Amino acid sequence: MAISKSVLISILVLRILALGLLAGSIVVLATNNFTLSDGTKTSFKDIIAYRYVIATGLLGFLYILLQIPFALYHVCAEKRLIRNGCLPQFDFYGDKIISLLLATGVGVGFGVTFEFKKLVDQFFQNINVPGVDESKSKTEKFLDKGNLSTGLLFLGFLCVAVLSVLTSINRTATTSRGLFG
Repeated sequence: MAISKSVLISILVLRILALGLLAGSIVVLATNNFTLSDGTKTSFKDIIAYRYVIATGLLGFLYILLQIPFALYHVCAEKRLIRNGCLPQFDFYGDKIISLLLATGVGVGFGVTFEFKKLVDQFFQNINVPGVDESKSKTEKFLDKGNLSTGLLFLGFLCVAVLSVLTSINRTATTSRGLFG
């Protein structure tokens, strides 16, 4: 059972798309900061959960970056670069692990942003101090960028989740040809 060219191209396109989405997620969150009028600076580093979101995005990015040359060769040559059967296994398990890791990053990112938005609304609700509107506005923009970054991470997760299905097909096709004893 040979793998169709369209499946191989789909795998490559999804890897490139996931790479771009994960890069976007990392950049948006890494550049997410603000300074209040009193000089207080806030960045993603101040929220441990956002550091986890960046870490999962970075691990996913590095994994996909590693996989793209192999996928590109597979599409162009219609055969594996390393023909001992380990690459389909690596694709299969790697995609599963990375998709689960990205899913945890998405959950953490959306969860912390949702909770902080509730806290910000409650905190600023009954305060009538000059300049408080600026603080609330900057804090909400900061959290909205956190949501945007997590949304990009979610789309990257979806790409990798679909990849895990396609690489299972790829692994099954390779296994049925007898490459694994």
